[in-house]
Amino acid sequence: MYVFLCDFVGCVIPFFLLLYAFAKFCGKRFSLWIAILWTVLWWLLHHMVSVPFGAILLAACCLCAYGMIPYHMAWQHTVWLSVFLVAVLYWVNGITRTLGYWIAKEMGSQNAWILQILDMVQAVFACVLLFLFLWTVTKWFCHYFHHLCTEVLAILICPFLFVLLCEQVIATAIYGDTIVWSDTAGLVYPKVEPIPIFVLQVLAGMTFFSVLFLFGRFQKNRAVQEENKLLVHQMATQAAYMQEIEQREQQFCSLRHDIKNHFLLLQALLKEQKVEEAIRYLSDLENVSHKANTSVQTGNTTIDILLKNKCAIMEQKGVSVDCAFHIPPYSAVTDMEWCILLANAIDNAGQAMEAIPKQERYLHISGKQKGDFLYLCIENACEPSLSSIEEGIGLFNMRTIVQKHGGKMAYHMGNGTFVLDMVLLISQQ
Repeated sequence: MYVFLCDFVGCVIPFFLLLYAFAKFCGKRFSLWIAILWTVLWWLLHHMVSVPFGAILLAACCLCAYGMIPYHMAWQHTVWLSVFLVAVLYWVNGITRTLGYWIAKEMGSQNAWILQILDMVQAVFACVLLFLFLWTVTKWFCHYFHHLCTEVLAILICPFLFVLLCEQVIATAIYGDTIVWSDTAGLVYPKVEPIPIFVLQVLAGMTFFSVLFLFGRFQKNRAVQEENKLLVHQMATQAAYMQEIEQREQQFCSLRHDIKNHFLLLQALLKEQKVEEAIRYLSDLENVSHKANTSVQTGNTTIDILLKNKCAIMEQKGVSVDCAFHIPPYSAVTDMEWCILLANAIDNAGQAMEAIPKQERYLHISGKQKGDFLYLCIENACEPSLSSIEEGIGLFNMRTIVQKHGGKMAYHMGNGTFVLDMVLLISQQ
């Protein structure tokens, strides 16, 4: 019973905590039953491995499989995250092992049950220390791990990997797996001084937090740089937007200037009883007027102007446009952000339709509000052979805005159709 309890507290519970932290770092929903299944699998395999560093490799492999199979994550991301968590686990075990060795050495007790209690206390303390460390890291640094490229994550993990290897050298070369205890002399082997080792392990823990702190600062600076890029793109977008408005105003001025001439011409045609020509001329005039004043009503005047101009340009290119969605009057998404989202989406749709015949071109913009969320769908025609796209600054800026408002953005394509879906948290609360 004692052996089972020590194994459960010292092996099963710590690995279960690693699985929970792994899900939090990846921004995934933690599943209790999957974690229990993975912990049992780890416990069974752990007792079958006896090669040097086998337990480390096994723990890392189980964590990698946990990320790739239930959560469908890329193996590069799971490998480095697994190394980080395994390094933390063995650092905690090293701290508690050193303290337990020091206490046992100072006590010099000859009673076996006292040593058993000390082992149990050491295992419980290791679980508590591991929980506190992971809780601190997930609270202050978890959001930095959600969207990391492999190169950045590899640079972050290297110090933790070094600490992990040093801890294993201490455990195998200094402490070893054998303890010699004498009823009269107490602890006979290993004879080591625990204080210097404990100081090194504390410094290793400080290194953990120092690396995480510097990494957090790096991520904040990176976020500031991305915001600066977004602002530069916003200025360029606004300049292009103003230029389009000027072009549309010129069309309106031209239409108002020529309206008198149009009426005179129609009057002359009707006097000469050329009704069919007058009707045809009125039809052409109606088409020009429609292109210059596309009906769009979103509930936001600024966005209406933007969409009228964008949709009018699309229609001049032979695109059939259908735009119908409503923006709530009190939305957390600013007009500037709406402008970036819609302008980039429509521009990308226009570029995708340049290679297909005009009679096949269409653009559908629709939206639906449900509670505090707004679902926006933009669908357009594209080449049937299109199976993937390269994300540029436009899609990057759109994704940045969507994530800023707690939403998700996804796109899919096939059979000559490209669909862009966005979900935005529009509530100001």
